Amino acid sequence: MLLAPATVFAHETKVTAEGMSEEFTTAEAILGVPKGASVTDTSCRSKDVGMSTRYRCTVAYSD
Repeated sequence: MLLAPATVFAHETKVTAEGMSEEFTTAEAILGVPKGASVTDTSCRSKDVGMSTRYRCTVAYSD
C-alpha cells in the first residue's frame, strides 16, 4: 500500500463592496471576511458617476 502525505488546500475567496471613498469601501469589504481568515490582497477601482466618484473594492482572503 502506498501512503502519500495529505495535502491541505487553503480555501480562498473574495468579498466586494462599493462606496464613496476608497478607505470606507475597503473597510466595508473587510467586515465581510470571516473571523479567523487571513486577508491576502486588497484592490480598488474607481468609477466616475455623474459628478462624483464611486469605488469598488475587493478583499481576498483564505481560511
